[in-house]
Amino acid sequence: MKNHKINTKYENALKHVKELKEFYQHLFIYIIFVVVWLLFKEQIITFVIAKTEATDSGFMYWLNINVALIPVLWGIGVLIHGLYVYRLKFSIVKDWESRKIKEFMEEEENSKVKNGHWQ
Repeated sequence: MKNHKINTKYENALKHVKELKEFYQHLFIYIIFVVVWLLFKEQIITFVIAKTEATDSGFMYWLNINVALIPVLWGIGVLIHGLYVYRLKFSIVKDWESRKIKEFMEEEENSKVKNGHWQ
């Protein structure tokens, strides 16, 4: 039994390290992307305008907003990923997890009682 607890702790720690590694990779790629995106922002806009031959001010506004929003939205995704990895889960998620754990435990208990396999 003690060996099982050690294996479970090791597996949990290994899983957490893997999640951290994936988060740092995600963060690194995001930082590289944002730096490149900001360095070439004007060239991207100029390229799109040249290819579409658009001169409409509404399109230009839409294009500028979208060029700015891509890193912002991805940044929100990175932030949520970081909160999850660092176990800063929102109370709604914690409550849901607790309810599900309790539900599954009750289902298992009920199935053992119904099947006559109570231990």
